[in-house]
Amino acid sequence: MTCLCYNVTMMHKRSQKKKKSFARTVFILIGLILMLSVTALFPEVCDKYADNVYCILCDCISHVTAPIPFALGEVIMFIGAGMLVFSLILILLLLFLGKKAGYRDFCKAYFKTFITGLLIVILIYVPTWFIPFCGTVLGRGNTELRTEFTYDEIYDLLTYIVEQGNAAAEEIYIAEDGSVDFPTAEERLPHITEALQALGSEYSRLTGYYPPVKEALCSDILERMGIGGYNYPYTMEPTHNRYMSPLWSSVLDAHELAHHKGYYKENEANFLSQLALIRSDDPYLKLAAAFDMYDYVSEDYYETRNKEIERLQAEGKIGKLKEVRSEEELLQLAETIEELFGPEPEFSKRVWQIYNAGEQIEQQLYEEDIHVIDEMPAVDEVIHTTADKGWEMQAEILQENCYDGVTLLLLQYFYGGDDK
Repeated sequence: MTCLCYNVTMMHKRSQKKKKSFARTVFILIGLILMLSVTALFPEVCDKYADNVYCILCDCISHVTAPIPFALGEVIMFIGAGMLVFSLILILLLLFLGKKAGYRDFCKAYFKTFITGLLIVILIYVPTWFIPFCGTVLGRGNTELRTEFTYDEIYDLLTYIVEQGNAAAEEIYIAEDGSVDFPTAEERLPHITEALQALGSEYSRLTGYYPPVKEALCSDILERMGIGGYNYPYTMEPTHNRYMSPLWSSVLDAHELAHHKGYYKENEANFLSQLALIRSDDPYLKLAAAFDMYDYVSEDYYETRNKEIERLQAEGKIGKLKEVRSEEELLQLAETIEELFGPEPEFSKRVWQIYNAGEQIEQQLYEEDIHVIDEMPAVDEVIHTTADKGWEMQAEILQENCYDGVTLLLLQYFYGGDDK
């Protein structure tokens, strides 16, 4: 009897010791996360970290994970998602098996492992993503820069983009059947990294080692969510969606590599990828950048142009469209607008032929694969709903540093960022 009481007492003590050990581990991990996260309150400190510490961490981890033929970070993400689903199942089963001591012990051990693993991943994310993300735009500090630009400046920028695209298209061979022999992802990568490294004198994080951009295993899901690529900071692996036109894929790879180098805001990555590629000697990369830049700048161009037209109409300097009574008057109004604002910058027919050839390759890549989700409309709907919420959340978090902010960065770069 005495021996039995002793054993029970010892088991109780070991149990209490394990509880204290787990609680201590959780407390330490949460403490470390909070302590490192305080850095976010000091953006310029985050910049110094990204410039001097993150780059070393990034290169070291990249050299380890780059040789792996698949995205290790993606596999870890799948394991985490599977464990989360399994956790929900275990909680539901507690309703039926909760009285069994063995099941309760298994659940305790499992959830301790799950919580510890989750906290470790979050802890890794703080120095490899959160701190660099909380720095200032392009690591340039909290300098006051111009935010207002004239119509002429926006027009000149759009003209430059179109001229670069048209010139690049002249260097690209188009077969008689309209096809284009685009370089492969492996062939493009050295030119992309060279273009990014060329900006290293202005944006220091872009120097150093670049790993390959790996093909995402979940490309079908990314395609449905409208996501071109993703970075896994805890393994330092940039990935891309396989269902992409060679043109868009070039800009996307440069975009993800800019993220990889510590420029985690979307306007930063867009700006750096576009600027690097449009300055490249490779015509395919130059044309890809021109298309991407045009998508953003043209929207601001037409918005500014329309405001200018409305202002002149209000002042009575040009006629209003609703007052036009004949085709002759319409042509005259169009000529007047062109005289005042210049001809609209337009890509050449050859540019659009190359663009269409790239789109055909994208469609072919998608049609060649089997898409199981097509047979699961409920799953497809969940994916699209999740994507919509995710994009909304990202826009709210990033605000002016979201994708649309790239036009402002381009204007500040080309026409000066100092307040005037």
